[in-house]
Amino acid sequence: MPTRRAVLTSAALAPVLAGSLRAVKAQTDTPLDELAATPVATPQASELPNLSGVAPLPLTGERLAAFEAYIATKLNELNVPGMAVAVVQGRETAFLQGFGVRETGRPEPITADTMLRIGSVTKSLSSMLAATLVDAGRLTWDTPVINLLPDFAVEDASLTPRLTVSDGFCACSGLPRRDFEFIFTADTLTPERMIAEMVNLPLTAPYGERYQYSNQMVAAGGFAAAVADGGSPHDLGHAYSIALRERVLNPIGMPHTTYAINEVVSHDDYAIPHAEDINGTLLPVPLLEDDLWLVPVAPSGALWSTAREMARYVQTELGRGVAPDGVRVVSAESLEHTWQPGIEIPTSPGTPPLMADFAGHYALGWVDGSYGGQRVVWHSGGTLGFSALVTFMPDADLGVVVLTNGSGVAAQLTYGVVFRLFELLFDQPASFDAFLTSRLDGLAAAREALLAQLGEVDPATVAPFLGRYTNPDLGEMQLTMRGDKLYFRAAANLSQVRPRLADDGTVDGYILVDPTLGGFPPQATLTLSQSEDGRPRIVMTALADSGDPDLVYDFDQVASMATPAP
Repeated sequence: MPTRRAVLTSAALAPVLAGSLRAVKAQTDTPLDELAATPVATPQASELPNLSGVAPLPLTGERLAAFEAYIATKLNELNVPGMAVAVVQGRETAFLQGFGVRETGRPEPITADTMLRIGSVTKSLSSMLAATLVDAGRLTWDTPVINLLPDFAVEDASLTPRLTVSDGFCACSGLPRRDFEFIFTADTLTPERMIAEMVNLPLTAPYGERYQYSNQMVAAGGFAAAVADGGSPHDLGHAYSIALRERVLNPIGMPHTTYAINEVVSHDDYAIPHAEDINGTLLPVPLLEDDLWLVPVAPSGALWSTAREMARYVQTELGRGVAPDGVRVVSAESLEHTWQPGIEIPTSPGTPPLMADFAGHYALGWVDGSYGGQRVVWHSGGTLGFSALVTFMPDADLGVVVLTNGSGVAAQLTYGVVFRLFELLFDQPASFDAFLTSRLDGLAAAREALLAQLGEVDPATVAPFLGRYTNPDLGEMQLTMRGDKLYFRAAANLSQVRPRLADDGTVDGYILVDPTLGGFPPQATLTLSQSEDGRPRIVMTALADSGDPDLVYDFDQVASMATPAP
């Protein structure tokens, strides 16, 4: 599901645990997005002893009870609707349980078989798909993407033929995060058009020199793999769906995992997403409105799955490519290639060593890090109203899946669950929760400060700006009044807009406050102004990932709206 600060919900962290709330994402995530740092001091998680070669304790007895109690207590404490958790030890499922409900206000529970969206954990399944095709001789990691997707190009024509299938997953291509381009145009964008329009995205770093999280680039890698499997470059969504099903999902034994919303709904046991509004309240989000924007970048973050099926996926990773039923899905060599550390993920001053170690390098659809010297391979997933974290220790034969139907605080809790498990199984002090609590307290304080700055819309001031607008990159948006409230709409995404006031009471921009477009931290700021010829103009400013300049979009009015929209 942007940091372009894209406009959907949730906090992001481009450098891991950046020292401010500057890096904010929308629908889709970067690793450790959900632990975006707050501008307050936090406890430094203690450096761990060297746990290299230490076998984890079994999740049984008091440890099991403590783990289960932690999850149940935190869900209640943080008002998170629900969560499904699986733990794999010794390639056996040691824990598999649902907590909470599928939707607030309704009794249906989340179970191990409830469908939840896994977000950017999808990236690792796409890199596994590519690995199976390397085994089959259909491509190599060095096959140029353009050989498989003839319409693929980037801004630098000399770089286009050099970008390989491997580069699709490395977060090192020089292509920055530009999620608004597929979120705002969701109602008309196709995978084929997304590929063709990548040439319009700026390159903001030399190839291979900086960690940059690009959902379009991962999608290109996944779609290229599907074409290598015999799929049509003119029907990329279908090609990817078939290739992933036949080469990855079916061999592992994941029959319900899909990105087709009709299949999710027909399953009948699925969770409703919940996203935070500006006040921090988790609100249900209409499910079908959370679908179209992901289709053009399906290999990056569109999959739904269950805790039970994701446990099988982790078992396959720990089995070096052998599924729980003994089926060889991918060779150990090709699979482990996807885990190899690549571009370094930067951290900011003040980042606790525990977190810096956890997110050391990006691999191919995975993050490669460590916990007390134990190698950890993991990836988070964040789409509007859903959060996921899948983590495993290859050398300790330990893995954990955390899926939840909430974003914001629910996303941050996924890390709390994983680290609490590690503390219990490696007999470490329970220190991470204090760190997490401090982060959440800091966010709450920052939220209160922002809420104190919000004012009410002056209808006379905004009346000249009501209407339809267009931007060459993002397409059309609308600014309308409903009663005494101002609303911003782009594609199927709608949010109320409120002015943020400076100390002297003047308006210092307008912010989006509702899911799906807004929330906390604010995803974008709107400025109402006039062009040189006196026509109304809206400028949207969004915070980019760290190291890139703020993203600025000029919208020109194409039709005024003198009366309120119905």
